[in-house]
Amino acid sequence: MALTKIKQLIDGIPDDRKPIAENLLKELAFMENTLSELKKEVKKSGAVEHFENGKQKFLRESPALKSYNTTIQRYSLIYKQITDLLPPAAKPEAKDELAEFLKK
Repeated sequence: MALTKIKQLIDGIPDDRKPIAENLLKELAFMENTLSELKKEVKKSGAVEHFENGKQKFLRESPALKSYNTTIQRYSLIYKQITDLLPPAAKPEAKDELAEFLKK
């Protein structure tokens, strides 16, 4: 996702809420970079790894994948928080994907 689009959305946020949105945007940018790094690690190392602790040996979810999954959830929540700060008329309309598909 392009953060420039979100920055444009922030312009529509009332002035009393802009500092909140700007802080959330900073966190979103950090998380976007983190997600990119985690994605590279998962692609390089795989989604599972061989884990060994003493006599225990098994496959487990990669720590990078686990972190990615947690971070993407938080990323989505922060994105929603930013859009919730927008006035009702300025919120982007959700597209009805089925209707769009049927129009084709």
